[in-house]
Amino acid sequence: MKVIVAGAGTLGRRVARYVGEKHDVTMVEKSGERCASVTDEFQGFVNVRVLRGDIDEPAILLEAGVDRADVFVAATGHDEDNLVGCLLAKHEFKVKRVIGAVRNPRNRWLYNRSWGVDVALDSAQIVARLIEEEATLTDLVRLLDLRAGEVTLTAITATADGSLAGKTFAELGIPEGCYPVALLRGNDVVMPGQGVRVEVGDALLVLAGPGGSCRIDTIG
Repeated sequence: MKVIVAGAGTLGRRVARYVGEKHDVTMVEKSGERCASVTDEFQGFVNVRVLRGDIDEPAILLEAGVDRADVFVAATGHDEDNLVGCLLAKHEFKVKRVIGAVRNPRNRWLYNRSWGVDVALDSAQIVARLIEEEATLTDLVRLLDLRAGEVTLTAITATADGSLAGKTFAELGIPEGCYPVALLRGNDVVMPGQGVRVEVGDALLVLAGPGGSCRIDTIG
């Protein structure tokens, strides 16, 4: 597949690293200094190229190949840029799957179909899995599609010094509007159950429904 990643910050680089081993990835970044750094970082990735430019400009997106892209990932550090990029990718260039990274939780409600966003996420690993392992996460993708982007999926990694590791699902404090759906443990997907215990390194997937009062940072 051809994947365009807008933004070469930490999130964009992680997405490119996950996906670039198997797919054609073009990263778009407007900072010349960062472009040079990322070009050096990805010298060993023959499928990854870096293009300097602003994703708000249709000409730059065309140079990146957006008109031939299968997936567009907006992963800059600014929600306004991500949303404009998603809008252009979906409505101007008809990209089949548009994924937007939410930077400020207060802006999450904007990440919907009217802005061209098919899936709103905030984790590079989950973005990569949605691209490469649709068969594993088909039900989640369908749910997000049915709700026109109003349902969001978030991944929270359990760290050794955090509040998640060592607790069972029964012991987790889940806020109203949050729905834990699975644990990603290495290459395995572990379904939630009252007695399932979260381990260090697990990524907890949480769905937040439309209008829900989910506070991700209070889970633990």
